Amino acid sequence: MIRRPPSSTLFPYTTLFRSFVMKLNLFYYAITGAILSFHFTKESPAVSVFALLLPIIFSISLGGFLIYCAKLAYNLRKNIKLRAAKAGLAACPEGIVLVLLCIIFGTVMVGVGITLIAYLVK
Repeated sequence: MIRRPPSSTLFPYTTLFRSFVMKLNLFYYAITGAILSFHFTKESPAVSVFALLLPIIFSISLGGFLIYCAKLAYNLRKNIKLRAAKAGLAACPEGIVLVLLCIIFGTVMVGVGITLIAYLVK
């Protein structure tokens, strides 16, 4: 009998986390796009400025969440490598891609929030 290799070397929660983050990003960009198009098409932007508060709050909080998740994923990666070394395993799951994606998306989200704040202040 030929054994099939596992479908993923990462644990199943990584797929769930990626799915959650992608849905959250899609929701964020849909809401932000709708609010910004509303803001720029109105004659009196003074009224629609308050509509920009939701994307600002959402982008900064989502960016902070992703940066925190990157820290957790990095610590988990170190822990997995340590336990694999203690168990004498030659190979273990690699999670650096997840860490890098969280850092990149988190930094972009915080940058978008800061840019929107700068737009409101001007």
